[in-house]
Amino acid sequence: MNKKWKIFGYQTNIEWYDVRKWTKHALRSITYSWLFQELICLVFMCYMYLVYLTSKKVFINHEALFDAAKNKKPLICVFWHNRLMMIPFVTKKPKFVYRDYNFMTLASRHGDGKFVGRIMEKFGLISIYGSSKDGRKSSRGIDIGSFKKIFDGLKKGYSLGITPDGPRGPNQKINGEIANIARLSGAGILPISYSCSRFKQINTWDQFKIPLPFATLCFYFDEKAIYVDRKTSDAEIEIIKNQIEERMNFVQEKSLEIARQKS
Repeated sequence: MNKKWKIFGYQTNIEWYDVRKWTKHALRSITYSWLFQELICLVFMCYMYLVYLTSKKVFINHEALFDAAKNKKPLICVFWHNRLMMIPFVTKKPKFVYRDYNFMTLASRHGDGKFVGRIMEKFGLISIYGSSKDGRKSSRGIDIGSFKKIFDGLKKGYSLGITPDGPRGPNQKINGEIANIARLSGAGILPISYSCSRFKQINTWDQFKIPLPFATLCFYFDEKAIYVDRKTSDAEIEIIKNQIEERMNFVQEKSLEIARQKS
């Protein structure tokens, strides 16, 4: 049974349920507002730079990204969702050396995805919002317009960064169209990861890792990209997806191993 809401001790005709609903709506409007998200983006960026600048940094096989930028070879850089936080820093050096090089990221159009996309844009990356229809959480596919932007960018020699287990999992399982994008575009798939010797693990579906300052960061790139021939069958695509998962797990484990060794 709903309770009436009292204001300064006086009974009103407002139901308690209506007050809760209004409060929830107001908080949602505030948290998804442009100003609030800009402030949160600033806080996150400051923390990310704090971690990066105070930590020892190790880059393994980083030349793969330099080579792609120099020769305008399109790459699809894949990394697990729980290693998303410090990935923008892998693009800083290649973008500084090769000014016309760009790095695209795929995000969803719902509130959380827009927030991540906005942070990526602050680092000079191009955010492509891939949710279809009206951007609700129940609608997180890649629409035709987003596919076109991805293929146009890859055709120009840009790289694409994507979390194939995002935005909702299952954790560390490829659930997207990575192999098909590579098959149609001719871009290579390059598994990458980073790990921190000190981190806080959050109790989320992906066990998200928040790196801590004054630690060691290891950014690890696979030795070579995986290419998918246009004539590859759908059955072979499934095999390739398993290979990509194995390589992604490998670079993640190696980055963590090296980060702990170098700390």
